[in-house]
Amino acid sequence: MSLLSTALSIPLILEFTVAPINLITGRNAHIFTEFTGLTSRPAMLAVAALNAAGAGLLTVGLVNRQAAVLGALVIGGVSAWYLIMMMRNGHFGIGVPAFLLTGALALGILLERSRGRRLI
Repeated sequence: MSLLSTALSIPLILEFTVAPINLITGRNAHIFTEFTGLTSRPAMLAVAALNAAGAGLLTVGLVNRQAAVLGALVIGGVSAWYLIMMMRNGHFGIGVPAFLLTGALALGILLERSRGRRLI
């Protein structure tokens, strides 16, 4: 594990550990609805589960390359999904740069951890 991978992973682990808790408790339900246009509780729980899985994989990824790659793919996918949903709903607020940043961090982990090798 490199220092760069650790530096890229830590903010994602922190954000995507807290985010599912806020979705499950309903604290960020209004933000989720604003960003995605979805009001469905099952959708919130599904996204919360993906967030938690990504954070867990990145945590394990601090010592395991494949877990880091999988975690970065999950987080990158969730970030891309949020961006698509926000663009679709005409939401161009603070969420866009935030998810661009999380996607960029995930991409950085993928690039650093692959180093020209097969990702998985």
